[in-house]
Amino acid sequence: MSTINTSMGRYSLKAKNSGDHIKGTIAINDEGGSQLTMQEFEEHYLDDVVNNVIYPVTGGNRDIARALREQMVKAGFEQPH
Repeated sequence: MSTINTSMGRYSLKAKNSGDHIKGTIAINDEGGSQLTMQEFEEHYLDDVVNNVIYPVTGGNRDIARALREQMVKAGFEQPH
């Protein structure tokens, strides 16, 4: 079972792979690190998390979305196809 708990800039991502789903939260923090907003998600695949959750929450920031995807891959999350 893969898990991740990471922060990048103002964004914090926590997720775990629970069988055939990836469940987690993504949060936006202020400059002091206090949470401004949090969104829960449940997606089937790694790319769904990136495209449907991370990319929109970061306002379309491809660099952060790509970097968070790389962190998820390093943590053991896989895209099956």
